[in-house]
Amino acid sequence: MRGVASAGMLLCASDGGKGAVEPLAPPDGAALGDLVTFEGHASAPVAPGNRASKAFDRVVAGLRTTDEGVAVYEAPGGGAPPVPFAVAGGVVVSPSKIVGTVS
Repeated sequence: MRGVASAGMLLCASDGGKGAVEPLAPPDGAALGDLVTFEGHASAPVAPGNRASKAFDRVVAGLRTTDEGVAVYEAPGGGAPPVPFAVAGGVVVSPSKIVGTVS
């Protein structure tokens, strides 16, 4: 996602400094390497490099978890509803329903 060489990326929910951090979890049946998509947003992978890193930096502030623990992207300005992280078979969640940021 950042445009740097990597064998994988781990996204975690964090409660904003209160001590709770946990990896996000895909729905049961999701396969390793499934593409995470956001309804209404382009889902084509971007080649590693400066362009990909800048794109990630523009969206990272909008990544969070809801009261139900669902990982979402919320565009700046709040003009549109939050969009869940989705993979084949469902949405990505914080298993213990941490409410906070995703990084």
